[in-house]
Order: sequence, then structure tokens, then C-alpha cells
Amino acid sequence: MKYFTKEIPDEKYLVKTAGVKARDDVETILEGAGYQELRIPAIMEDRRSLGKVKKFQAHFQIRKVWSKVTRDIGAGDTILIQYPTIEHSIFLSSVFRDIRKRGGRIIFLIHDLDYLRMAVAGYENMTRMKKKRLEIEQKALHFGNRIIVHNQDMLEKMVELGLDRRKLVSLEIFDYIIPELTEDMVVPSEPKDDSLDAPVIIAGNLSRTKAGYVYNLPDTVKFNLYGVNYEDEEKSNIFYKGSFMPDELPYNLSGSFGLVWDGESAEECEGAFGKYLKINNPHKTSLYLASGIPVIIWKEAALAKFVQENEAGIVVDSLYEIPDKLKSLSNEDYERLKNGARSVSEKLKKGYFTLAAVKKCKG
Repeated sequence: MKYFTKEIPDEKYLVKTAGVKARDDVETILEGAGYQELRIPAIMEDRRSLGKVKKFQAHFQIRKVWSKVTRDIGAGDTILIQYPTIEHSIFLSSVFRDIRKRGGRIIFLIHDLDYLRMAVAGYENMTRMKKKRLEIEQKALHFGNRIIVHNQDMLEKMVELGLDRRKLVSLEIFDYIIPELTEDMVVPSEPKDDSLDAPVIIAGNLSRTKAGYVYNLPDTVKFNLYGVNYEDEEKSNIFYKGSFMPDELPYNLSGSFGLVWDGESAEECEGAFGKYLKINNPHKTSLYLASGIPVIIWKEAALAKFVQENEAGIVVDSLYEIPDKLKSLSNEDYERLKNGARSVSEKLKKGYFTLAAVKKCKG
């Protein structure tokens, strides 16, 4: 049998960000491919306020839940686990080990791993406990028969960090399922502007901590902002459009390009979040392309190659290059990029890349 684990998070967990959307889409795609769901119930909302003893007890409790749900996985079975798990436990490695001992096959599908982000950005100022947790996070992956990683750059980094190359499979890009429009969805009343002269779109978590560059944007380009935690006022060139549920967001995006950038600076992608773009697949890239919107992406980002190969956007070294880049585009150039985005969109909305990666995990 083929299974996938479905963790049931607290209902407030990242409801207006991509945190749940990416996992939900993988589950939808796998279910359509004949995989059966194994539900992993959440045990608590937040452990940050707990004392050391109760935190340690929570780790045992999470292991107990996983052991119970996966106890019948054995020879001839395959289980796909989205990793890292939503509820972390330092004892999950023992659950994975037991599945392997019974003859079950494990496929890990990687989302955002802190140890990879730190491997790119550096480990300075990290506490001893944090380093220990990252070591445990990495150790657990060795129990996987196959590990689906974001892209070839992440694959090479994981080999550098000690993972077996033969286990690793590149996803290329995350799929993005767009459901049919329903009456209860929030949609704009005015028509979308997807002309070359329309504002550039920025979607995601807009907090200063996560996306400081949003507060240092060039004033010669117009931007439409979508997402939570925006901490500034609108300016003459910046328009905050609010936050939307992930399934509604594609219907609300209006603009010429979607921007894929991260970190503090508009000059380059820097810091832990910015440098992480060199090896990760930001889910917002999938959002834009699935919506048929070409992207503007940092030249050193891992997905820049994918964007260029599919003629689905443009690359820049700095956000201050955007005005000249846009001026150099003709309407014909822009239509070509939109066609490239639409072509990728058809694949993303059908789960093409997830299914292709899972297929490579056989054997």
C-alpha cells in the first residue's frame, strides 16, 4: 500500500500564508494518485509557554501518536512524509527507524529545513540547543529510502552535508493547485490589470523580520502588496491590497510581474532568508506562475534557472534594476513571458512536478 501522513494542525496555523497550502496541495495530489491518508492528530497548540519538563513530555507524546498511526506500515508499504513535521519531536527518528525495520519504505518530501537555511547563511549566534535540534532534524533524514528536495542546488548542498546522492530526487518547483471559484470566495470587484505597465506584485509574509526589503523598495516602480503583517503605510508607489486565504489569492492578484525576493536589502538577497533563496523553492514563485503571472527573481536564486529555461520571467541582481528591465521590454516580449508563465501554470495546477518526483522514487 501507498500512504501519506496528514498532520492536523491548529485551525489558526498560518491560515493566510503558504505554510499550510504547500502541504495541502501535496496531500491532494497524492490522494489523486492512489495514496491513502494517515492522519496524525495535533497534541497541543503551542509549546513555547511550557516549562522544560512539560516540553520534554510533549516530545514523548508526539512520538507515541506517530508510533500508533504508523504501526501497521511494513513490508511492501510506502509512506510519504512531508518534512519537517509540523509538530517536532526529538524522538521521531525512532519512529522512522521502526518503519524501516518492519520493511516499510519512507519517502521524505522536504519543505523548509532550518539546518539547510543555516548551512547557507552561517551558524553564528545560534544557541547550543538550537544546534542540537538541527542535528536531530538532519539525522532523521538518513532513515529515508528517498528524499525529494526542492531543486538541484538543494540536492548538491545536501550531498555536501552528508546525504547519499542516490537517495535524493529534485522536485524542480512546488505545484500549486487552484480550486474552482466558488460563491463564498473573496474576489475583487474591479477587473485585473495584467499589462506591462501594471504594478509589480509582492505576496507573502510582509513583516520587517521576514521581508525587510519591502520597506526599502525603489520609489520608481509601483508595487501591489498582498499578505499578513504589513507594518507601514501606503506610499505613492506602494499599494497594500490586504491578505487572502491561499485558495482565494490567485483570483485577487493584479499586476504585471510577481517578485521573488527575500531578506533585508533591495540591493541583494542577504541574511538567512535572503541567502536561502540560493537553494530553496519559494512557494510564492509557484503562486505567481500558477496564476499565469511571469516573475522577477533574484539572479542567484535557485529557481532563476527554471524561470529562464521556461521563458516565464526575468532575473535581476538588484531591485533597482527593475525600472530599466521593464523599460527594455516590448509588449511582444511581455506576451512571450506571459505565455511561458501560462505554460508552466498548466503543469503546476495538475500536480505535474510532484507526481514526476514521486515516480522517480520507485525502486
